[in-house]
Amino acid sequence: MKFPRNAPDLVAEAFKLYARYPLLFFTLAAGVIVPYELIVAATTGTALFSRDVGIGTSLTLTLIHTSVITPLVSAMHIHAVAAIRSNREPRIGAVARQGVRVLPVVAAATIVSTLGIALGFLALIVPGVILMLRWVVVAQAAAIENEGWLPALRRSARLSKGHYGHVFFFIVFVGAITSPLILLGGFAFGDSGADVGPFIVGLGVGVLTASFSALASALLYYDLLARFSPAPKPSGAPPPSLDPAAYSDRDRPKGWYVDPSSPDRMRYWGGSERPAWTGTTRTPRKTRRAWRKGASGEKP
Repeated sequence: MKFPRNAPDLVAEAFKLYARYPLLFFTLAAGVIVPYELIVAATTGTALFSRDVGIGTSLTLTLIHTSVITPLVSAMHIHAVAAIRSNREPRIGAVARQGVRVLPVVAAATIVSTLGIALGFLALIVPGVILMLRWVVVAQAAAIENEGWLPALRRSARLSKGHYGHVFFFIVFVGAITSPLILLGGFAFGDSGADVGPFIVGLGVGVLTASFSALASALLYYDLLARFSPAPKPSGAPPPSLDPAAYSDRDRPKGWYVDPSSPDRMRYWGGSERPAWTGTTRTPRKTRRAWRKGASGEKP
């Protein structure tokens, strides 16, 4: 995956990646959404596209969706993409554990950004649009960098700064793909209640749209990160010692390296006979910050 790309190319890359790992991405989303929807259907007697409940129940479901469902799906998809970018085979179990581990910070960042955007839309719409563009990758930044909800908000704002037009067209393109499916689901299954057949089909549509949106947003995060970074150094410049991608296994010095897919963890490269990755440990805060600044081109 090469970045940066324009909005149509990002969406096309999302299609290619989904076609390459359909079971992975669909399962990651289904593992979160299906149990939730089954519980909701059992307690309310309604399905995804036929939800006619009271205000209190609706607010409760919205809170759960904002604080758990959406953040967890986003976190797992961004970690899956991170593994692919690091030339590692993404494993459903490992990716799911990474998503669950960072869920608290991703949930906090998502809740705060959602409330801020909602209040912005109430304030004559324009502030809400601006905040939506600023915080478009807040969940992804929180999941990958794991620095806290406030740094995630700031990080997303810094990455999107100067690229609002690009982000806007990206949102339009993704919406043009997912919105017709959602509208079709509402039209086809809006009066079906919790009947088994329509329930399963509607649930499949919901999982597919949520999964694709999360995957596309993960690619947008790395696209904005590439746009934020300066031009690469000349080939003669020494690579950053903490970045495992800076070496091949043949010339990699022994030592600890930050895991790009989960910067809060470090992996050890070594061994007495045949070098290999032999262990992990928590990345010290100062080391993680130094690695992140070096990877993104920020000045210390």
